[in-house]
Amino acid sequence: MPADDSLLDHICTLLAALRLNLPSPLLGKAPRARAELLPFAISLLRTANLLDPAGLPDVEATRAHLEAERGAALAQLFAAWRASEAHNDLHHVPHLQPEGEWHNDPLGTRLFVLSLVSALPAAAWWSLSAFLADVRRDFPDFQRPAGDYDSWFIRDKRTGEFLRGFEHWEVVDGALIRYLITGPLHWLGVLDLAVPDEDTPSRDATAFRLSGWAAQLLGNGTPSNFQLENVPLHVRSDGRVSVPFLAPRAVRYQIARFCQWEEPTSHEYRYRLTPHSLEQALDQGLQIRHLQTLLARAASNVPPNVVKALARWEQRGTEARLQPALILRLGSPELLQTLRTSRAARFLGDPLGPTTVIVKPGAGEKVLAILAEMGYLGEIIEGG
Repeated sequence: MPADDSLLDHICTLLAALRLNLPSPLLGKAPRARAELLPFAISLLRTANLLDPAGLPDVEATRAHLEAERGAALAQLFAAWRASEAHNDLHHVPHLQPEGEWHNDPLGTRLFVLSLVSALPAAAWWSLSAFLADVRRDFPDFQRPAGDYDSWFIRDKRTGEFLRGFEHWEVVDGALIRYLITGPLHWLGVLDLAVPDEDTPSRDATAFRLSGWAAQLLGNGTPSNFQLENVPLHVRSDGRVSVPFLAPRAVRYQIARFCQWEEPTSHEYRYRLTPHSLEQALDQGLQIRHLQTLLARAASNVPPNVVKALARWEQRGTEARLQPALILRLGSPELLQTLRTSRAARFLGDPLGPTTVIVKPGAGEKVLAILAEMGYLGEIIEGG
């Protein structure tokens, strides 16, 4: 399981979600993401000064990070994490719940573990269990001042048991080192991991080694040999936008602010232009011309009907809405007549008025797709 730079894509997703006030747990559904990554990524945004005091993406810092080459962006995140006194790795170990007023030294502990990792021979695989056994034998008190194993109140979330005393070294101190190796040091590109098979998660790795980027990252340099972010977006005639992983992160961040988010796949992020998403973008100070310029620059091709639909929406607002009851309301009688002479006719039922018509069950998405091809953006209004 080689180290990669997918953390950069997760950070981009999280920044866009915070800007739109979307629920941050959606990162857990992102491809290539691990559950523990979300709290780490949120803390990392603060550590790297990418958020303002209100917890929203800082405009200039976010722009600079997303526009940086991938190697430089990864080096920025690693350097911020390595030097942070505020980020407490012990509090991010999944099964541990620290309680009470005691304090540990997260920076000193992190630097100690980094010193051990940095001293390993390049390209050599190390058994994780053997590494932990060596630390327990030679440096058991690496994070405990004066060997204090009694004043730290740490609960095991799985059992509810308080983990006090040296007998719990494996599930506290050892677990912290395991988390650092299989979590942050892997996510930040420093360590490759070995797992028994492709279905085994990284948290259950059995061995590790320094990655090809480790020397540069650990030496305060910028790692090289990253793929360029030069893959174009793909815009479909129904208003859907596909963003490959190697599209520019700065472009995806902006696209995400204009669109409704859909489930990503194993190779791309997916979005959809809707009247509601466009209204949200306008509420944040964005303009349709910004989106038009962005698509013209970053997409391989923008279908003419999408260009037309965006222009019409900017002038007239939403001209078609599909409600959960499958009642289609149109902006004018003329539009209904146009729709009845189109391919959508077979999906339409009885009219309810000059601008309202029933849509046959299960045909809502088909009608919206045909409207988009005709140059009219529509939307489904959930919950009535």
